[in-house]
Amino acid sequence: MGSAFSPLRDTVIYVGEWQFNTQQQTISDGTHKRELEPLLFKLLCFFIEHNDRIITRQELVENIWQQSFVDDNAINRAISELRKTLKSEKQPGQTIKTHYRKGYSLFIKVKPLEPTPISDPQITEDKNTEHKEANTPVNTTPLNVQKAHSSRWPWPFAALALGLLIAAIWLFLQQPKVNDEAQNEAPFLDLQAETISWHKGTHYQLLLNHDKTQLAYVLQNDNQHIYVVDLTTKKEYSITSGAVFLQGWSEDGERLFYSSCENSDFNDCSAWQASNLLSNEVLLKPVTNQSILNITPDQYIEIGNTAITRRNNYRGLTHLSALYAQDLKTGEEIRITSPNITGTGDYILTTLKNPNRVIFERHNVGQAEIYIANLDGSSLKLLTTNEYRAWAATYDKQTNSLVWYNRGKLTIESFSFDTMSRGQAIKAPVKRANYAYPLNKQSVLISTDLHDSDAAIFDIKSKQMSYIATANKHEDDVVALPNNDVYFADLEYYKRQHWLRKNNQYIDITDKIGEDTTIISANNDSSQLVSFNKSNQKLSLLNANDFSEVKHWTLPGNSKLAAVRGSKIAVIFTELSNQQNQLMILHTNSDQVVKSTIDTPLAIAWYDDNQLIVHSKYGKYLLLDSDSNTYSELITPDKLIELKPSIITMTSNHHSLYIATNNEIYSIDLANIQDVDLAMKMRPLHYITHINASNDKLAISLLTANSQNSIELYTKKSAE
Repeated sequence: MGSAFSPLRDTVIYVGEWQFNTQQQTISDGTHKRELEPLLFKLLCFFIEHNDRIITRQELVENIWQQSFVDDNAINRAISELRKTLKSEKQPGQTIKTHYRKGYSLFIKVKPLEPTPISDPQITEDKNTEHKEANTPVNTTPLNVQKAHSSRWPWPFAALALGLLIAAIWLFLQQPKVNDEAQNEAPFLDLQAETISWHKGTHYQLLLNHDKTQLAYVLQNDNQHIYVVDLTTKKEYSITSGAVFLQGWSEDGERLFYSSCENSDFNDCSAWQASNLLSNEVLLKPVTNQSILNITPDQYIEIGNTAITRRNNYRGLTHLSALYAQDLKTGEEIRITSPNITGTGDYILTTLKNPNRVIFERHNVGQAEIYIANLDGSSLKLLTTNEYRAWAATYDKQTNSLVWYNRGKLTIESFSFDTMSRGQAIKAPVKRANYAYPLNKQSVLISTDLHDSDAAIFDIKSKQMSYIATANKHEDDVVALPNNDVYFADLEYYKRQHWLRKNNQYIDITDKIGEDTTIISANNDSSQLVSFNKSNQKLSLLNANDFSEVKHWTLPGNSKLAAVRGSKIAVIFTELSNQQNQLMILHTNSDQVVKSTIDTPLAIAWYDDNQLIVHSKYGKYLLLDSDSNTYSELITPDKLIELKPSIITMTSNHHSLYIATNNEIYSIDLANIQDVDLAMKMRPLHYITHINASNDKLAISLLTANSQNSIELYTKKSAE
């Protein structure tokens, strides 16, 4: 029997602390107003109509999706999204209850709306926009996160949210002063280096425990080995070896989590934990948490009774990662972050105690954002943005700050929780680093650099590869020019120089192109280049003979992808306001600008003079008619669909489409698009970042991994 309060009869009803307006398809708790997506609206209506009983999954399939079969993951995602939508400071507890092997039920009360008008101001939250929650108006009370009251409560965080209400007001209802990297004259910190680990091999995957007394890392030589270093005594302890990789620490630093795989391609992996680390009798045992039995997370940490994991394949994309939380007592799991599809997703930086918080970095095209949130994903707050990836950060208790290292500018950066603003950068030079962990504002732990930017030219006819290896240069954005000339950029983190290789001579052309400018594409005969200047959002068409500007446009965002054919430039840019990818067609012989309606384009290549192949977030390839601005599905062989989630970049000449994954390039004849051939495979430890096709050459930009490095600790020099 259905509920007495049917959405079909009541325009506005109470659902827990929410007022549900069925005509506007919104919910409001007097502070926040959220618009429901159609699927969530239907789902909530069905739960309300049947709020007195358990609803089976089959009922949801038949009544919500109205299909005979729906993938279990689709139902799980919809329930998770509805739970997240119904969660707020006023409604912190469980809203949709899972009944094991039975179904779901609405776990909050439903009642008619009292005839009292709502007059409080509200903040509208558009659930279709990824970052709206970061713009909530806030007060200015400073927070010291270590002085807040501690609370350890079971899932679904109801008591935790109540116990942290004051801290939530202090921290998450403050307006963070998000600023860029512009700093005053930075103070200089003179550091001295001490090598704390050197073995013949590659040191990587550095992981500090919460109190920064132990460092775990992986050593790759003839095998893979996990070590832990006691940073107090500098003594190393061997933990295990095999096809292993690190995942994270427990909150108390007593247990280290890692995955052990059956073979070196990291398939068929299982989760393990190591304890009694600083001894000769390390204890190893499997992790039995339900959330990781059938999937291997990239990161796994435990905070009290909650496990936080980072997993890829969010929205079906292998490169896109989101964060999940699981109650270790009940086994219930929810997704706690929703990264933008245009980046690579979310990465755990560190956690805070008393109250418990997770701090993570979100990668978007053109910038990285640092967020803080409760362990259930609520009270998400943007702290600051960077033009670079931090990858590692620590909490400095002495200054009540989040601290990280800018490897491009060689500075220690920080965000103060007292003032809720960026601190002054500290100039602290270290060696070129692959990984950099600031222990505080006066010391930095690094693994010396593993990677180098390199470039190569692949001759399509002869199948020969020639590498462009120059001393003390880091080649990037390579383009094969006529007469065997080659253009490339020398990229030292965020400092860029431009070079022309002509007759085996290297000519510096930085003054012609500019340090703030990036070459992002070339036409088929490489007579014209496309550049983008991030400082002023200027996209330019350049003459490749003398690098003079032919024409320019100002984009409403940042761009790294373009494709030129005849008098048309297709360009993907990321809008600054919402970090969403957009596609435009620019005409070089007129002022015509056409903006496509394709949702989230990720890569592009010309099919012919008028049609553009678009790799978007959906499961198919699209074919865009640049004249009519209409698009349709491009019918492709199954192999191309199989490759789609792994695409790094793609390009085309007049004959073929070339699709690059991390270490392979495939070619497809554009005349029939039937056969998919492996054009070339990169060497081991070479990873493709970009390709550009001319008539008979592929210009390949790549990363090369080195095989020898060390771990060094930089500390402030003592006064003589």
